[in-house]
Amino acid sequence: MTEEKHKAEYDYSFEYISKKLEGKKDSYGMLMKEIVRTGICTECGTCAAVCNVLEWDHVLSQPKLVGKCTGCGICYNQCPRTITDPIELMGEFRTGYVAHTNIPEIIGGQDGGTVVSLLCYLFDEHLIDAAIVTVKNPDKPWYPIAKIITSKKEAIESAGSIYAHSQTVEALMDAIRSDYRSIAFVGTPCNINAVDKMMNSPHGMLKYFMRANVLKIGLFCMDSFSPETLYAKFEKDGLDLTKIVKMDINKGKFHLYEDSNREAIKSYTIASLHKYKSSSCNFCIDLTSENADISIGSVGSGPKKNTVFSRTGIGTEIIEDAAKKGYITIEPFKEINLDSILFLAKLKKVTQYNIQKRKVFIVRDGDVKGKKEIVESGPISEKAKELMGTRKALSLTKELNEKTKILKIILTNSVGFVIENITARITLVENVFEKNPWIASINELFPYESLEIDYPVEKLEGTVLVEASSDEYGKIFSRSIKFGPEEKK
Repeated sequence: MTEEKHKAEYDYSFEYISKKLEGKKDSYGMLMKEIVRTGICTECGTCAAVCNVLEWDHVLSQPKLVGKCTGCGICYNQCPRTITDPIELMGEFRTGYVAHTNIPEIIGGQDGGTVVSLLCYLFDEHLIDAAIVTVKNPDKPWYPIAKIITSKKEAIESAGSIYAHSQTVEALMDAIRSDYRSIAFVGTPCNINAVDKMMNSPHGMLKYFMRANVLKIGLFCMDSFSPETLYAKFEKDGLDLTKIVKMDINKGKFHLYEDSNREAIKSYTIASLHKYKSSSCNFCIDLTSENADISIGSVGSGPKKNTVFSRTGIGTEIIEDAAKKGYITIEPFKEINLDSILFLAKLKKVTQYNIQKRKVFIVRDGDVKGKKEIVESGPISEKAKELMGTRKALSLTKELNEKTKILKIILTNSVGFVIENITARITLVENVFEKNPWIASINELFPYESLEIDYPVEKLEGTVLVEASSDEYGKIFSRSIKFGPEEKK
């Protein structure tokens, strides 16, 4: 092959590939932001090897531009760390649909009503004995509770979304113990993944329990929130949760309604609610319930409709038969706006590369003056006990430096949601009397973040009282600890 011919074919291959790439004006910028600056670049040099305007900087160990970037996307798409394959982003599926309900009682409800419509079909056709769903706790407005339902009527009553974790797997096990043989399980990706593991892993509890047939109906999920803090914010903003009839998320906002047929009475940007998000969601990479039989969400389908992916043979049969018998209307795969799904799926996938490091707030001598006083000494408040249950608001570790006579006390948020406006108090206790109190305050402590306090002591052994309170919950932590050479960790 002549050099001219080889060069011509080489150039043609680049031109052909570039037409199929995820090319954007900021493709190189995306590569730098998502891969290089997050510290996950493998330094393989592929990006520079395939692009005529990039070369590898051996001093900085990263690519650098030596010409004008055209935004073709070739550097981004060839990188081994980027996630660009649609199947990798959404999981494998047989086909997709845009769907909406045809059941009068459901029309006008949450999005397209497809989940409830499929449950109605399954009950009417006697294909399931029971279903596991999440409903509002009758004793606590908008708190989730997992429930076993056994009829079409109960399915219709279960309509609506609650954006908080629900222990649906516990309800599934209760249904199996109650000898229900065919069960539809509706859950978010994390719960779907749990059931899938129980059914398919070598040590899965349901792998050899052949009497239980479980149909997994997975929900799209971008974020789940901590109701203890999110609802407290809503109430602080003057919202009465007992009057809220619907919550939904669309176009980057969280909406609340007092009438499902009217405009939202209050909307928040999702970014403004970040600190109320469940900490586990920061590490979740599954948007579309990839291990479900049927996955359903509102992304990519338009108003009052759902995007539906059938991932297994039985999932496809159920969707198409439900449509044939009039429970739902389905439109073909081409009606799905895949770009919007791929965009959000990618945001979730790359969270594995953006590990959130735990912060440590260090309080030194002089930082504590002028701080507000803690609530009076006493037991943990009833409100804190009620909201936090068996979880501890804070965990404590200590370490004594004998040379400097500094007792290092670290308080870590272990409750799983953000605690705001914390005041911590440490005082030496001698013969039931307190001396040398230290007060420290912090605006907010995210899950697993820590407050580190260097507390000076006069002797190398003794007892200190450590207490903490918050404006929202009152006293949340109270513990007496002994320190000394033998206590050193």
